[in-house]
Amino acid sequence: MKKVLLSVLFLSLLVFAFSGVSYGWQGRMGGMGDPYGLVSDESDFLINPAGILKGEGVKFYGDYRFTYTDVTDWDIELDRFTAAGVLFDYYHFDTSGQEYKHEALVGASFPIGSGRMGIFFTYDGMRGDYNGDEDVGGISNYAAYDLTKDLDDFAVRLLYGLPVLGMDAGLELGMAYREEKQKTWLQRGTFGTQNNFESFDFPYYSLLDFMIPYDSNYWELLWKAGVQKQLDPLGIKVSLRGGYIVSSDNSYEFLFGPSQNVVDIEGSVAGWRIGSDIWLRYAMEEGLTLPFLFSIDYAEKKRDGDGIGIGTFDPGTLYDYAHKERSLDLKAGGGVEKKLSNNVLIAGGIYYNYLQGSDDASLLWTGNGYNPDCSEFPSHQEHRVIVRLAGEMELSPAVTLRMGLEPFYGWVTEDFKYKRNIGGVYEYSDDISLVGYHWGIGASLGGSMQFDSFTLEPFITGGWQEYDLDGDGERIQANGVISDLWDMAKARSEWSIGGGLSVLFDVP
Repeated sequence: MKKVLLSVLFLSLLVFAFSGVSYGWQGRMGGMGDPYGLVSDESDFLINPAGILKGEGVKFYGDYRFTYTDVTDWDIELDRFTAAGVLFDYYHFDTSGQEYKHEALVGASFPIGSGRMGIFFTYDGMRGDYNGDEDVGGISNYAAYDLTKDLDDFAVRLLYGLPVLGMDAGLELGMAYREEKQKTWLQRGTFGTQNNFESFDFPYYSLLDFMIPYDSNYWELLWKAGVQKQLDPLGIKVSLRGGYIVSSDNSYEFLFGPSQNVVDIEGSVAGWRIGSDIWLRYAMEEGLTLPFLFSIDYAEKKRDGDGIGIGTFDPGTLYDYAHKERSLDLKAGGGVEKKLSNNVLIAGGIYYNYLQGSDDASLLWTGNGYNPDCSEFPSHQEHRVIVRLAGEMELSPAVTLRMGLEPFYGWVTEDFKYKRNIGGVYEYSDDISLVGYHWGIGASLGGSMQFDSFTLEPFITGGWQEYDLDGDGERIQANGVISDLWDMAKARSEWSIGGGLSVLFDVP
Protein backbone atom coordinates (compact mmCIF):
# COMPACT_ATOMS: atom_id res chain seq x y z
CA MET A 1 0.00 0.00 0.00
CA LYS A 2 2.86 2.43 0.82
CA LYS A 3 4.51 1.76 -2.57
CA VAL A 4 1.24 2.52 -4.37
CA LEU A 5 0.81 5.76 -2.39
CA LEU A 6 4.38 6.90 -3.15
CA SER A 7 3.91 6.11 -6.85
CA VAL A 8 0.71 8.22 -6.99
CA LEU A 9 2.51 11.12 -5.29
CA PHE A 10 5.44 10.92 -7.74
CA LEU A 11 3.20 10.84 -10.82
CA SER A 12 1.20 13.79 -9.49
CA LEU A 13 4.38 15.84 -9.06
CA LEU A 14 5.26 15.09 -12.68
CA VAL A 15 1.83 16.34 -13.75
CA PHE A 16 2.22 19.52 -11.67
CA ALA A 17 5.68 20.15 -13.18
CA PHE A 18 3.92 20.80 -16.50
CA SER A 19 1.15 22.69 -15.00
CA GLY A 20 -0.59 26.83 -15.11
CA VAL A 21 -1.98 30.28 -13.21
CA SER A 22 -5.41 31.76 -13.01
CA TYR A 23 -7.08 33.66 -10.23
CA GLY A 24 -10.58 32.36 -9.76
CA TRP A 25 -13.47 31.62 -7.44
CA GLN A 26 -14.62 28.59 -5.38
CA GLY A 27 -14.33 26.20 -8.33
CA ARG A 28 -10.63 27.01 -8.62
CA MET A 29 -10.09 25.80 -5.06
CA GLY A 30 -12.38 22.81 -5.62
CA GLY A 31 -10.32 21.77 -8.65
CA MET A 32 -7.16 21.84 -6.52
CA GLY A 33 -8.61 20.03 -3.51
CA ASP A 34 -9.44 23.16 -1.45
CA PRO A 35 -5.83 23.96 -0.47
CA TYR A 36 -6.62 26.84 1.89
CA GLY A 37 -3.45 27.94 3.67
CA LEU A 38 -1.34 26.79 0.73
CA VAL A 39 -2.66 28.64 -2.36
CA SER A 40 -4.14 32.14 -2.17
CA ASP A 41 -7.45 32.80 -3.92
CA GLU A 42 -10.21 35.41 -4.21
CA SER A 43 -12.60 33.12 -2.32
CA ASP A 44 -10.40 33.33 0.80
CA PHE A 45 -12.63 36.19 2.03
CA LEU A 46 -15.20 33.53 2.96
CA ILE A 47 -12.74 32.58 5.73
CA ASN A 48 -11.10 35.96 6.40
CA PRO A 49 -13.58 38.78 5.60
CA ALA A 50 -10.77 41.34 5.19
CA GLY A 51 -10.04 39.73 1.83
CA ILE A 52 -13.24 41.12 0.32
CA LEU A 53 -11.35 44.39 -0.32
CA LYS A 54 -9.38 42.68 -3.10
CA GLY A 55 -12.42 42.71 -5.38
CA GLU A 56 -13.41 45.49 -7.78
CA GLY A 57 -16.77 46.60 -9.15
CA VAL A 58 -19.90 44.52 -8.69
CA LYS A 59 -19.57 40.73 -8.66
CA PHE A 60 -22.12 37.94 -8.44
CA TYR A 61 -21.11 34.50 -7.18
CA GLY A 62 -22.59 31.03 -7.39
CA ASP A 63 -21.25 27.68 -6.24
CA TYR A 64 -22.73 24.18 -5.96
CA ARG A 65 -21.11 20.90 -4.89
CA PHE A 66 -22.47 17.37 -4.63
CA THR A 67 -20.72 14.43 -3.00
CA TYR A 68 -21.84 10.79 -2.94
CA THR A 69 -20.23 8.48 -0.38
CA ASP A 70 -20.60 4.70 -0.38
CA VAL A 71 -19.95 3.35 3.12
CA THR A 72 -18.94 -0.17 2.11
CA ASP A 73 -18.24 -1.40 5.65
CA TRP A 74 -19.05 0.09 9.04
CA ASP A 75 -18.64 -2.72 11.56
CA ILE A 76 -18.29 -3.27 15.29
CA GLU A 77 -17.30 -6.56 16.94
CA LEU A 78 -17.71 -6.93 20.69
CA ASP A 79 -16.55 -10.20 22.31
CA ARG A 80 -17.29 -10.96 25.95
CA PHE A 81 -15.07 -13.23 28.05
CA THR A 82 -15.23 -14.47 31.62
CA ALA A 83 -12.70 -13.13 34.09
CA ALA A 84 -10.69 -16.30 33.39
CA GLY A 85 -10.47 -15.44 29.68
CA VAL A 86 -13.04 -17.95 28.34
CA LEU A 87 -15.28 -16.70 25.51
CA PHE A 88 -18.76 -16.25 26.96
CA ASP A 89 -20.68 -14.39 24.24
CA TYR A 90 -20.25 -12.02 21.31
CA TYR A 91 -22.12 -9.22 19.56
CA HIS A 92 -21.15 -8.39 15.98
CA PHE A 93 -22.67 -5.48 14.03
CA ASP A 94 -22.27 -5.47 10.24
CA THR A 95 -23.33 -2.18 8.61
CA SER A 96 -23.20 -0.44 5.23
CA GLY A 97 -24.94 2.53 3.65
CA GLN A 98 -24.81 5.69 1.53
CA GLU A 99 -24.43 9.40 2.12
CA TYR A 100 -25.48 12.33 -0.09
CA LYS A 101 -24.09 15.80 0.55
CA HIS A 102 -25.14 19.12 -1.04
CA GLU A 103 -23.39 22.49 -0.66
CA ALA A 104 -24.67 25.65 -2.34
CA LEU A 105 -23.79 29.35 -2.21
CA VAL A 106 -25.07 32.46 -3.99
CA GLY A 107 -24.12 36.04 -3.30
CA ALA A 108 -22.71 39.34 -4.44
CA SER A 109 -20.07 41.89 -3.48
CA PHE A 110 -19.96 45.59 -4.32
CA PRO A 111 -18.25 48.83 -3.28
CA ILE A 112 -19.93 50.93 -0.60
CA GLY A 113 -18.44 53.98 1.05
CA SER A 114 -14.71 53.62 1.56
CA GLY A 115 -14.96 49.84 1.70
CA ARG A 116 -16.65 46.87 0.14
CA MET A 117 -19.69 44.80 1.16
CA GLY A 118 -20.87 41.29 0.43
CA ILE A 119 -24.06 39.33 1.06
CA PHE A 120 -24.23 35.54 0.74
CA PHE A 121 -26.82 32.82 1.19
CA THR A 122 -25.65 29.26 1.81
CA TYR A 123 -27.19 25.83 2.14
CA ASP A 124 -25.50 22.65 3.37
CA GLY A 125 -27.45 19.39 3.40
CA MET A 126 -26.63 15.78 4.08
CA ARG A 127 -28.64 12.53 3.94
CA GLY A 128 -27.23 9.33 5.38
CA ASP A 129 -29.01 5.97 5.27
CA TYR A 130 -27.39 2.84 6.75
CA ASN A 131 -28.60 -0.62 7.67
CA GLY A 132 -27.13 -3.74 9.18
CA ASP A 133 -27.51 -7.02 11.03
CA GLU A 134 -26.33 -8.18 14.42
CA ASP A 135 -25.07 -11.67 15.24
CA VAL A 136 -25.29 -12.64 18.90
CA GLY A 137 -23.61 -15.66 20.43
CA GLY A 138 -23.74 -17.73 17.26
CA ILE A 139 -27.27 -16.65 16.28
CA SER A 140 -26.95 -15.08 12.84
CA ASN A 141 -29.19 -12.12 12.04
CA TYR A 142 -30.32 -11.98 15.65
CA ALA A 143 -31.34 -8.35 15.13
CA ALA A 144 -31.62 -5.95 12.21
CA TYR A 145 -31.31 -2.20 12.42
CA ASP A 146 -31.58 0.96 10.33
CA LEU A 147 -29.71 4.20 10.98
CA THR A 148 -30.52 7.54 9.35
CA LYS A 149 -28.82 10.93 9.52
CA ASP A 150 -30.31 14.15 8.09
CA LEU A 151 -28.74 17.61 8.19
CA ASP A 152 -30.05 20.89 6.74
CA ASP A 153 -28.24 24.20 7.32
CA PHE A 154 -29.44 27.54 5.93
CA ALA A 155 -27.45 30.72 6.53
CA VAL A 156 -27.24 34.36 5.49
CA ARG A 157 -23.91 36.20 5.82
CA LEU A 158 -23.16 39.95 5.60
CA LEU A 159 -19.53 41.04 5.09
CA TYR A 160 -17.92 44.45 5.11
CA GLY A 161 -14.27 45.36 4.68
CA LEU A 162 -12.38 48.66 4.68
CA PRO A 163 -8.85 49.96 5.17
CA VAL A 164 -8.01 50.70 8.82
CA LEU A 165 -4.66 52.01 10.10
CA GLY A 166 -2.82 50.81 7.03
CA MET A 167 -4.40 47.35 7.14
CA ASP A 168 -7.31 45.66 5.43
CA ALA A 169 -9.97 44.84 8.04
CA GLY A 170 -13.21 42.96 7.67
CA LEU A 171 -16.22 41.85 9.68
CA GLU A 172 -18.87 39.23 8.97
CA LEU A 173 -22.19 38.80 10.76
CA GLY A 174 -24.53 35.93 10.04
CA MET A 175 -27.55 33.94 11.13
CA ALA A 176 -28.01 30.23 10.51
CA TYR A 177 -30.98 27.90 10.92
CA ARG A 178 -29.97 24.27 11.41
CA GLU A 179 -31.96 21.03 11.48
CA GLU A 180 -30.13 17.92 12.69
CA LYS A 181 -31.66 14.49 13.06
CA GLN A 182 -30.19 11.07 13.88
CA LYS A 183 -32.44 8.05 14.22
CA THR A 184 -31.92 4.41 15.10
CA TRP A 185 -34.36 1.55 14.63
CA LEU A 186 -33.56 -1.87 16.06
CA GLN A 187 -35.74 -4.88 15.28
CA ARG A 188 -35.19 -8.04 17.31
CA GLY A 189 -37.81 -10.76 17.25
CA THR A 190 -41.26 -9.19 17.28
CA PHE A 191 -40.13 -6.06 19.13
CA GLY A 192 -38.95 -2.85 17.49
CA THR A 193 -36.90 -0.24 19.32
CA GLN A 194 -36.76 3.27 17.87
CA ASN A 195 -34.25 5.87 19.09
CA ASN A 196 -33.89 3.64 22.12
CA PHE A 197 -31.90 5.04 25.02
CA GLU A 198 -32.50 1.74 26.76
CA SER A 199 -30.08 0.48 24.12
CA PHE A 200 -27.48 2.17 26.35
CA ASP A 201 -27.77 -1.02 28.35
CA PHE A 202 -25.70 -4.08 27.54
CA PRO A 203 -25.42 -5.33 24.86
CA TYR A 204 -27.25 -2.80 22.70
CA TYR A 205 -25.34 0.28 23.77
CA SER A 206 -22.89 -0.62 20.99
CA LEU A 207 -25.45 0.84 18.57
CA LEU A 208 -24.79 4.24 20.11
CA ASP A 209 -21.24 4.12 18.79
CA PHE A 210 -22.75 4.42 15.32
CA MET A 211 -24.86 7.43 16.33
CA ILE A 212 -26.67 8.84 19.35
CA PRO A 213 -30.28 9.69 18.38
CA TYR A 214 -31.76 13.18 18.50
CA ASP A 215 -34.06 15.49 16.53
CA SER A 216 -32.89 19.11 16.85
CA ASN A 217 -33.46 22.47 15.22
CA TYR A 218 -31.96 25.76 16.31
CA TRP A 219 -30.87 29.28 15.33
CA GLU A 220 -27.21 30.23 15.60
CA LEU A 221 -25.60 33.68 15.54
CA LEU A 222 -22.34 33.68 13.56
CA TRP A 223 -19.49 36.20 13.36
CA LYS A 224 -16.02 36.58 11.89
CA ALA A 225 -13.41 39.32 12.09
CA GLY A 226 -10.18 39.51 10.16
CA VAL A 227 -7.21 41.70 9.26
CA GLN A 228 -4.49 41.36 6.66
CA LYS A 229 -1.30 43.29 6.08
CA GLN A 230 1.55 43.10 3.60
CA LEU A 231 4.94 43.74 5.18
CA ASP A 232 7.22 43.01 2.24
CA PRO A 233 8.26 40.28 1.89
CA LEU A 234 5.80 38.92 4.51
CA GLY A 235 2.03 38.79 4.12
CA ILE A 236 -0.02 38.30 7.29
CA LYS A 237 -3.67 37.24 7.54
CA VAL A 238 -5.37 36.77 10.92
CA SER A 239 -9.02 35.90 11.51
CA LEU A 240 -11.23 35.08 14.49
CA ARG A 241 -14.66 33.44 14.25
CA GLY A 242 -17.39 32.15 16.53
CA GLY A 243 -21.02 31.18 16.96
CA TYR A 244 -23.68 30.97 19.66
CA ILE A 245 -27.00 29.11 19.70
CA VAL A 246 -29.83 31.49 20.62
CA SER A 247 -33.10 29.60 20.08
CA SER A 248 -33.72 25.87 19.83
CA ASP A 249 -35.92 22.83 20.14
CA ASN A 250 -34.91 19.22 20.72
CA SER A 251 -37.06 16.10 20.82
CA TYR A 252 -36.42 12.42 21.29
CA GLU A 253 -38.89 9.61 20.69
CA PHE A 254 -38.43 6.54 22.82
CA LEU A 255 -40.33 3.39 21.87
CA PHE A 256 -39.87 -0.15 23.18
CA GLY A 257 -42.18 -2.87 21.99
CA PRO A 258 -45.60 -2.35 20.40
CA SER A 259 -47.41 0.24 22.61
CA GLN A 260 -45.59 -0.99 25.71
CA ASN A 261 -43.13 1.79 26.49
CA VAL A 262 -43.64 5.09 24.68
CA VAL A 263 -42.37 8.57 25.60
CA ASP A 264 -41.80 11.79 23.67
CA ILE A 265 -39.00 13.72 25.34
CA GLU A 266 -38.85 17.48 24.68
CA GLY A 267 -35.97 19.81 25.41
CA SER A 268 -33.53 22.30 23.95
CA VAL A 269 -30.08 22.73 22.42
CA ALA A 270 -27.33 25.01 23.73
CA GLY A 271 -23.83 25.55 22.43
CA TRP A 272 -21.04 27.79 21.23
CA ARG A 273 -17.95 27.70 19.03
CA ILE A 274 -14.73 29.67 18.62
CA GLY A 275 -11.89 29.48 16.10
CA SER A 276 -8.98 31.32 14.53
CA ASP A 277 -6.62 31.22 11.52
CA ILE A 278 -3.15 32.70 11.19
CA TRP A 279 -1.77 32.55 7.66
CA LEU A 280 1.72 33.79 6.77
CA ARG A 281 3.09 34.03 3.22
CA TYR A 282 6.80 34.78 2.90
CA ALA A 283 8.11 35.74 -0.55
CA MET A 284 11.59 34.26 -0.87
CA GLU A 285 12.30 35.43 -4.43
CA GLU A 286 10.51 36.10 -7.69
CA GLY A 287 7.71 33.52 -7.99
CA LEU A 288 8.66 31.54 -4.84
CA THR A 289 6.47 31.82 -1.71
CA LEU A 290 6.54 29.92 1.58
CA PRO A 291 3.04 29.70 3.13
CA PHE A 292 2.50 28.78 6.81
CA LEU A 293 -0.86 28.10 8.44
CA PHE A 294 -2.06 27.71 12.02
CA SER A 295 -5.76 27.01 12.56
CA ILE A 296 -7.78 26.04 15.61
CA ASP A 297 -11.51 25.42 16.22
CA TYR A 298 -13.32 24.38 19.41
CA ALA A 299 -17.06 23.68 19.77
CA GLU A 300 -19.51 22.50 22.43
CA LYS A 301 -23.13 21.52 21.99
CA LYS A 302 -25.54 20.17 24.60
CA ARG A 303 -28.96 18.61 24.03
CA ASP A 304 -31.32 17.84 26.91
CA GLY A 305 -34.94 17.03 27.53
CA ASP A 306 -37.54 15.37 29.70
CA GLY A 307 -40.86 13.60 29.20
CA ILE A 308 -43.52 11.34 30.71
CA GLY A 309 -44.21 7.76 29.67
CA ILE A 310 -47.56 7.23 27.94
CA GLY A 311 -47.29 3.55 26.98
CA THR A 312 -48.99 0.61 28.69
CA PHE A 313 -45.70 -0.42 30.28
CA ASP A 314 -44.75 2.82 32.03
CA PRO A 315 -47.55 5.42 32.11
CA GLY A 316 -46.48 8.40 34.22
CA THR A 317 -42.81 7.40 34.38
CA LEU A 318 -40.47 10.42 34.21
CA TYR A 319 -37.53 10.51 31.80
CA ASP A 320 -34.64 12.94 31.74
CA TYR A 321 -31.64 12.82 29.42
CA ALA A 322 -28.60 14.86 28.41
CA HIS A 323 -26.16 14.60 25.51
CA LYS A 324 -23.04 16.75 25.22
CA GLU A 325 -20.69 16.95 22.22
CA ARG A 326 -17.23 18.50 22.30
CA SER A 327 -14.71 18.84 19.48
CA LEU A 328 -11.25 20.32 18.96
CA ASP A 329 -9.58 20.68 15.55
CA LEU A 330 -6.02 22.04 15.40
CA LYS A 331 -3.95 22.28 12.24
CA ALA A 332 -0.42 23.59 11.65
CA GLY A 333 2.04 23.35 8.78
CA GLY A 334 3.43 24.93 5.68
CA GLY A 335 4.73 24.38 2.20
CA VAL A 336 6.00 25.91 -1.03
CA GLU A 337 4.20 27.74 -3.83
CA LYS A 338 6.19 28.23 -7.04
CA LYS A 339 5.32 30.08 -10.24
CA LEU A 340 7.39 28.37 -12.92
CA SER A 341 6.44 30.84 -15.64
CA ASN A 342 3.79 33.44 -16.37
CA ASN A 343 1.14 30.72 -16.51
CA VAL A 344 2.51 27.88 -14.38
CA LEU A 345 1.91 27.26 -10.66
CA ILE A 346 2.69 24.29 -8.44
CA ALA A 347 2.30 24.05 -4.67
CA GLY A 348 2.88 21.44 -2.00
CA GLY A 349 2.68 21.36 1.77
CA ILE A 350 2.64 19.10 4.80
CA TYR A 351 0.43 19.65 7.84
CA TYR A 352 -0.11 18.22 11.30
CA ASN A 353 -3.76 17.91 12.31
CA TYR A 354 -4.86 17.11 15.88
CA LEU A 355 -8.50 16.04 16.26
CA GLN A 356 -10.21 15.45 19.60
CA GLY A 357 -13.86 14.87 20.39
CA SER A 358 -16.26 13.21 22.79
CA ASP A 359 -19.93 12.33 23.19
CA ASP A 360 -21.31 12.20 26.74
CA ALA A 361 -24.86 10.88 27.09
CA SER A 362 -27.02 9.82 30.01
CA LEU A 363 -30.65 8.86 30.70
CA LEU A 364 -32.50 9.01 34.02
CA TRP A 365 -35.56 6.75 34.22
CA THR A 366 -37.22 7.91 37.45
CA GLY A 367 -39.78 5.11 37.60
CA ASN A 368 -37.24 2.48 38.63
CA GLY A 369 -34.13 4.59 39.09
CA TYR A 370 -32.55 3.18 35.93
CA ASN A 371 -29.68 5.51 35.01
CA PRO A 372 -27.38 4.43 32.15
CA ASP A 373 -24.46 6.82 31.77
CA CYS A 374 -22.23 6.80 28.69
CA SER A 375 -19.79 9.44 29.92
CA GLU A 376 -17.42 8.93 26.99
CA PHE A 377 -19.09 7.35 23.99
CA PRO A 378 -16.60 7.63 22.61
CA SER A 379 -13.74 9.90 23.54
CA HIS A 380 -11.69 10.20 20.35
CA GLN A 381 -8.17 11.43 19.55
CA GLU A 382 -6.33 11.45 16.23
CA HIS A 383 -2.86 12.67 15.28
CA ARG A 384 -2.97 13.12 11.51
CA VAL A 385 -0.34 13.99 8.92
CA ILE A 386 -1.68 15.56 5.70
CA VAL A 387 0.15 16.13 2.41
CA ARG A 388 -1.36 18.66 -0.02
CA LEU A 389 -0.35 19.01 -3.65
CA ALA A 390 -1.93 21.49 -6.04
CA GLY A 391 -1.25 22.79 -9.51
CA GLU A 392 -2.83 24.51 -12.49
CA MET A 393 -2.06 24.82 -16.18
CA GLU A 394 -3.24 27.68 -18.37
CA LEU A 395 -3.95 26.30 -21.82
CA SER A 396 -5.02 29.69 -23.17
CA PRO A 397 -6.18 33.03 -21.74
CA ALA A 398 -9.69 31.55 -21.63
CA VAL A 399 -9.08 27.96 -20.46
CA THR A 400 -7.24 26.66 -17.37
CA LEU A 401 -6.83 23.11 -16.01
CA ARG A 402 -6.25 22.25 -12.35
CA MET A 403 -5.48 19.24 -10.19
CA GLY A 404 -5.17 18.47 -6.48
CA LEU A 405 -4.12 15.52 -4.35
CA GLU A 406 -4.40 15.05 -0.59
CA PRO A 407 -3.27 11.83 1.11
CA PHE A 408 -3.32 11.56 4.91
CA TYR A 409 -2.51 9.10 7.68
CA GLY A 410 -3.74 9.26 11.27
CA TRP A 411 -2.95 7.49 14.55
CA VAL A 412 -6.19 7.05 16.50
CA THR A 413 -7.21 6.22 20.08
CA GLU A 414 -10.76 5.84 21.42
CA ASP A 415 -12.17 5.19 24.89
CA PHE A 416 -15.64 3.94 25.78
CA LYS A 417 -16.98 4.30 29.31
CA TYR A 418 -20.36 3.11 30.51
CA LYS A 419 -21.88 3.06 34.00
CA ARG A 420 -25.10 1.43 35.11
CA ASN A 421 -27.10 2.49 38.15
CA ILE A 422 -30.37 1.01 39.39
CA GLY A 423 -32.43 2.83 42.02
CA GLY A 424 -29.52 5.19 42.59
CA VAL A 425 -27.22 2.26 43.41
CA TYR A 426 -24.10 1.74 41.28
CA GLU A 427 -24.04 -1.76 39.71
CA TYR A 428 -21.08 -1.95 37.33
CA SER A 429 -19.02 -0.06 34.76
CA ASP A 430 -17.50 -0.98 31.40
CA ASP A 431 -14.25 0.59 30.22
CA ILE A 432 -12.82 -0.22 26.76
CA SER A 433 -9.82 1.38 25.02
CA LEU A 434 -9.03 1.08 21.30
CA VAL A 435 -6.03 2.02 19.15
CA GLY A 436 -5.58 1.95 15.39
CA TYR A 437 -5.21 3.97 12.23
CA HIS A 438 -7.15 6.14 9.80
CA TRP A 439 -5.84 6.78 6.31
CA GLY A 440 -7.19 8.05 3.04
CA ILE A 441 -6.53 9.90 -0.16
CA GLY A 442 -8.53 12.48 -2.08
CA ALA A 443 -8.05 13.72 -5.63
CA SER A 444 -9.61 16.51 -7.65
CA LEU A 445 -9.59 17.73 -11.23
CA GLY A 446 -11.04 21.00 -12.46
CA GLY A 447 -10.82 23.85 -14.88
CA SER A 448 -12.17 27.23 -15.81
CA MET A 449 -13.55 28.89 -18.91
CA GLN A 450 -13.23 32.65 -19.04
CA PHE A 451 -15.76 34.69 -21.04
CA ASP A 452 -16.18 38.44 -21.41
CA SER A 453 -18.04 39.03 -18.16
CA PHE A 454 -18.22 35.69 -16.39
CA THR A 455 -16.19 32.61 -15.51
CA LEU A 456 -17.32 28.98 -15.28
CA GLU A 457 -15.32 26.63 -13.04
CA PRO A 458 -16.37 22.95 -13.09
CA PHE A 459 -14.56 20.31 -11.02
CA ILE A 460 -14.79 16.68 -9.95
CA THR A 461 -13.52 14.99 -6.80
CA GLY A 462 -13.01 11.46 -5.51
CA GLY A 463 -11.50 9.69 -2.54
CA TRP A 464 -11.06 6.64 -0.36
CA GLN A 465 -10.80 6.27 3.45
CA GLU A 466 -10.21 3.40 5.86
CA TYR A 467 -10.57 3.40 9.64
CA ASP A 468 -9.52 0.39 11.74
CA LEU A 469 -9.32 0.10 15.55
CA ASP A 470 -9.16 -2.68 18.09
CA GLY A 471 -8.60 -3.04 21.82
CA ASP A 472 -9.88 -4.52 25.05
CA GLY A 473 -11.45 -3.63 28.37
CA GLU A 474 -13.20 -4.91 31.45
CA ARG A 475 -16.40 -4.81 33.45
CA ILE A 476 -15.99 -3.94 37.13
CA GLN A 477 -18.76 -4.66 39.61
CA ALA A 478 -19.68 -2.40 42.52
CA ASN A 479 -17.54 -4.48 44.87
CA GLY A 480 -14.46 -3.87 42.70
CA VAL A 481 -14.37 -7.39 41.23
CA ILE A 482 -13.69 -7.80 37.48
CA SER A 483 -16.55 -9.97 36.24
CA ASP A 484 -16.07 -9.78 32.45
CA LEU A 485 -13.40 -9.01 29.88
CA TRP A 486 -14.02 -7.35 26.51
CA ASP A 487 -12.40 -7.48 23.10
CA MET A 488 -13.62 -4.84 20.70
CA ALA A 489 -12.89 -3.98 17.07
CA LYS A 490 -14.40 -1.33 14.82
CA ALA A 491 -13.76 -0.61 11.16
CA ARG A 492 -15.11 1.67 8.48
CA SER A 493 -14.22 1.96 4.81
CA GLU A 494 -15.77 4.25 2.20
CA TRP A 495 -15.25 5.74 -1.21
CA SER A 496 -16.67 8.99 -2.51
CA ILE A 497 -17.18 10.79 -5.78
CA GLY A 498 -18.53 14.25 -6.44
CA GLY A 499 -18.27 17.43 -8.37
CA GLY A 500 -19.51 20.94 -8.70
CA LEU A 501 -19.65 24.17 -10.61
CA SER A 502 -18.78 27.74 -9.66
CA VAL A 503 -19.92 30.81 -11.54
CA LEU A 504 -18.45 34.31 -11.23
CA PHE A 505 -20.07 37.33 -12.95
CA ASP A 506 -18.27 40.66 -13.24
CA VAL A 507 -20.42 43.75 -13.84
CA PRO A 508 -18.43 46.63 -15.33
